[in-house]
Amino acid sequence: MNKNKTTIEFINHASVLICCGEIGILSDPWYSKSVFHSGWRLLYENENNYINQVLDRTSHIYISHEHPDHFNPNYLLNDEIKKKIIQKGIIFLFQKTKDQRVINFLKNKNFKVLELDQKKNKIGNFIEVEIIKHDFYDSSISIKTPDTKILNLNDCPLRNIKEIKKFKKKFGTFDVLLTQFSYAAWKGGKKGKIFRENAAKEKLADVCNQSKILNCKKVIPFASFVYFSNKLNFYMNDSINTPERVKDYLKKNSVDSVIMRPGEKQILSELQQDQNSLEFWKDKYQLNSNNKMVDFYKKNKTLEDIQNDFINYQKQIFKKNSKTLIYLLYKFNFFGAFQKLNIFLLDNNQNYEYSIFSGLKKIDNTKHDISMHSESLSFIFKNEFGFDTLTVNGCFECDSKNFSKVSKTLAIGSLNAMGLKLNLGLIFKLNIILLFLKKLVVFLRKLK
Repeated sequence: MNKNKTTIEFINHASVLICCGEIGILSDPWYSKSVFHSGWRLLYENENNYINQVLDRTSHIYISHEHPDHFNPNYLLNDEIKKKIIQKGIIFLFQKTKDQRVINFLKNKNFKVLELDQKKNKIGNFIEVEIIKHDFYDSSISIKTPDTKILNLNDCPLRNIKEIKKFKKKFGTFDVLLTQFSYAAWKGGKKGKIFRENAAKEKLADVCNQSKILNCKKVIPFASFVYFSNKLNFYMNDSINTPERVKDYLKKNSVDSVIMRPGEKQILSELQQDQNSLEFWKDKYQLNSNNKMVDFYKKNKTLEDIQNDFINYQKQIFKKNSKTLIYLLYKFNFFGAFQKLNIFLLDNNQNYEYSIFSGLKKIDNTKHDISMHSESLSFIFKNEFGFDTLTVNGCFECDSKNFSKVSKTLAIGSLNAMGLKLNLGLIFKLNIILLFLKKLVVFLRKLK
């Protein structure tokens, strides 16, 4: 291929390699094993030899955000991979954040990191990149080369027409768009098939609106080549969008899309659909528990185990947040925050009352707010991002009314994971509170 022309090589899921001259920008490397607490797996896993060859053509690695299907420490800390990245002097590109958790992690592992503000930056002699923040922690990247302009939107929440037009006014139009094409989180539980069907349709409409409003000549649907892989969430595969469905929908709406397969490489200005790629994915989307790996939680946590996990969790919560403010929100039931929950643990076949102040205790009440495996509750207590992970992997059951209640009690860790603390200082960040409540209200409306 002509070295002066910009090429794209599809690697997997949200990972592509965009090359122009001596510069090769690899995005979001995740190529094997489960993520989101044994909740997701790739439809196809890459071979190690191929991934090593990809790194030979890579000068920069862009990480869009901290979710493990985009920022995957297991991959980065593989001895062979880590050694090669350091020896080649590959530079990581990441958005500027207040907590700098990802930046510090990379630097502590001796990786080179370029922390980018939301402004245009020169990479090499001919490429201009701009990392664009979205919502709480997500980001997209704009890559401008001499012959094309690309927007890698991955799974950023750029959905309604008004938001897309506002984005266009600020960042312009693009020749090629890369964007997520199916839902990627809990959508209503086992009885919520209609919710999942609607979510899948909405995602197709999003892709269409993004492409048309941003005047994209081509759209590459990606960042959805996964399946819900746990015994508790496998049912959620019942309504996911397939590449064939995406292709047909976009064609009917006059959007030119190109589905790519792992290892496929094309010149961006000459993108064409390869029929072999559609056939490749058609085979991979034959989803059933007989031909796909299904994960399950192996350990049953006792009440004593979970209570010990809770003690450390509570200590961290009250260390980072105002205990007095949490108590006042609970006492006066303000926003419905920090109310007691009735949690049913599936593996223990037992209901527990949960309080941020006292932990768990067995109760006989059969009406629960949420049901989950004890491993999931333990994971929430052990990790700030635990509840966020649960809402993505969907390994729980909860109705719409109770989901709001549960979120306002257990999402405090997710808030802290974004570098935010629940104290009087948060009053001056009213936009954060309103954004969270707005998203929760929209989600609950759809759930009903």
